[in-house]
Amino acid sequence: MIEIARTRRTSSASASLYFERWCAIETHPEWAPSMEYFNLSEPFGAGAGGVLKTVGGQESPFRITTVGPGFVYADTTELDGAELTVHHEAVEGLDGTEVTLSAWVDGPGEAQLAREMSDEVQHSCERDLAALAALLEG
Repeated sequence: MIEIARTRRTSSASASLYFERWCAIETHPEWAPSMEYFNLSEPFGAGAGGVLKTVGGQESPFRITTVGPGFVYADTTELDGAELTVHHEAVEGLDGTEVTLSAWVDGPGEAQLAREMSDEVQHSCERDLAALAALLEG
């Protein structure tokens, strides 16, 4: 496993608001401009799968890998040679909600994919978190 992205911010919006938006899969493109769509083929929950498409990219299978405990959500996308997991976590603190997005690749082709994708995934995580924070804080 190779971590390829991590971003964090403090937000005035509650952890539960972040969690609700992460779990509303179909709304991800509203705050994740790199995503064209997420479509689940079964009821929402850990283990549920579907397909997603990035803007300008191809359709890829994904599955929800974590829902809770707490305000934690993660999904894993199947790529050629490895899997990309994006982990979302929100924790209430004294100065607001600490929100962290991290991403990693895992599998036989992880080293190559890490080299190819790390800058793009880091930028996407930063942009997505900023857009979601603006939406929830606004």
